[in-house]
Amino acid sequence: MTRPTAVLAALILGACAPAATYLVDGSNAAAADTNAGSEAAPWKTLSRAAQAAELKPGDTVLIKTGVYREYVDIKVSGEPDDPITFAAAPDAQVVIKGSEIVPGPWKRINEQEDSPEPFLHAYKRGWKIVLGDEFFTDPRMPGGYDDKAQRWLSQVFYEDRHPLQLIGPDHNYKNDPMQSMVQIGTGIKDMIPQSFLFEPANQTLYLNIGGEPGWYCMEVGVRAFALTISEQHDVVIRGLQMRHNRQPGGQWPLASIGSCERVTLEDCKVEFADFTGLSVWSSKNCVVRRCDLSNNGAIDLAMGLTEDCLVEDCTLMWNNYRHFYGDWGVAAGTKCIPGNKRTTIRRCEAAYNTEAEGIWFDTDNEDIRILDNVCHDNGDCGIFFEINKAGGVIAGNLVYGNLGRGIYLSGSQNVYAVHNTVCENSSGIVAMTRAADEPPKNNVILNNLLLFNYNAGQTRTRGSDITLLSSTEPAFRADLGSSSDYNVFANNSWTPFMRHNWNDNNLLADWQSRYDQDKHSAQLPVRYQRTATGFRLLTTEGLDIAGPLPEEVTRVWQPGEAKRVGADLTEWP
Repeated sequence: MTRPTAVLAALILGACAPAATYLVDGSNAAAADTNAGSEAAPWKTLSRAAQAAELKPGDTVLIKTGVYREYVDIKVSGEPDDPITFAAAPDAQVVIKGSEIVPGPWKRINEQEDSPEPFLHAYKRGWKIVLGDEFFTDPRMPGGYDDKAQRWLSQVFYEDRHPLQLIGPDHNYKNDPMQSMVQIGTGIKDMIPQSFLFEPANQTLYLNIGGEPGWYCMEVGVRAFALTISEQHDVVIRGLQMRHNRQPGGQWPLASIGSCERVTLEDCKVEFADFTGLSVWSSKNCVVRRCDLSNNGAIDLAMGLTEDCLVEDCTLMWNNYRHFYGDWGVAAGTKCIPGNKRTTIRRCEAAYNTEAEGIWFDTDNEDIRILDNVCHDNGDCGIFFEINKAGGVIAGNLVYGNLGRGIYLSGSQNVYAVHNTVCENSSGIVAMTRAADEPPKNNVILNNLLLFNYNAGQTRTRGSDITLLSSTEPAFRADLGSSSDYNVFANNSWTPFMRHNWNDNNLLADWQSRYDQDKHSAQLPVRYQRTATGFRLLTTEGLDIAGPLPEEVTRVWQPGEAKRVGADLTEWP
């Protein structure tokens, strides 16, 4: 055989080689990172698998049940349509933790009854322990905690999923000069039930809890990250749980996809991060699918400078439990800033986010698609679309019970808000100027169902179903280029209002005649039911007045019932 023929044969054989499956089983006594990664001789750590030179496109790493207290940094890539997969083995529960267990022994703060208690019931509820160096080491931040005087803790976890309240200022968010995070007290005298305090002077952790800490599993955040993947491509990560960290970088995440292409994260859970759960940054054609991104310190999902990325069928809930101030402007189920292009978020639930938006796109995002989501019971807006001149489509969403505006287009342009059901928010759909050079131009509000978006004020009803910057002057309206039409406004036992500015109400007839808006819209009784956290549309009678959708919408989304206004989804949950 000639040399060229031999080389060609080797390439063909390599291309036809079957994909391999490797195994990680940290709890197996026979496991070792020097093993072959087989069923009989599995690898011990995820970090070994994440950088395994043995892995080739199409290969799979299966991970057995266990708690993996390590930092996992994926450094391998597959090929298009032939990815490398890291997945929980069938029926396995795989948890990657950035925390370590504090095993004890714990001591009472003081048992001398004749000495004053440092805080109320300290002798019954107060406990302390000196932490060793093992709680101040991080492979991603070598040497970062060598100076004992500068050591700190951000979170202590009681029974895995119960974060205790930090007493005193946070290491990263000191409220100086900007007020960023709620601070409880300054020292041990201020400890409240279910709280902790760390004093670097004596390396001592103090707790105020009922019962001896040794009865429970007490964990402290130690590592900055659970999992990262950077500058890789064609990788699938499936079925993993990630929680707990101590993040020295302000606003950094627990799990990160950075500068990647065609990376998919699916069926994963990311929670109890200091600040951000999952970050997708400067990446293209990545997918986050069927993930539970909930219970994080400030943000469940952060995205920036991405292109053609997809988030679908995810939950973004119970966020901002560390109580970052809403007026700082960071907390959200998802906050996407800046410069994302053609990002799609669809069929997600964003709910119960404290002092936070549900879905938030902020600053220079382009051609965004927010489709068929459920945004409810958030502490501020359901959907917040801010300073995005290149616009997008907000369609088919069910938005209800939010303490702020339902859908807020702030200083954004070229947005199509169509076929949304917007119910019982403080205001309905709002499209207004943010700053002098940020007018709400060329926005279209079309085929929406608006149900009682008002708050009862002390002297008058506040809020409106639609607030759209407008004027009685035709030239002003033509220059602005924004319009509202084919909407249904419920008038069950109230009079719906539309506003051309922040404060002045208009009846529908005046809105039509003076501002040339909603010419084909209607107001009529619409029966619906709002339970504690649920919604149900009880009738669709009279809702079949929807107008035709522009091509800018239909190229990315179409309704299931084209003639009916509002979202296809009529009940939740």
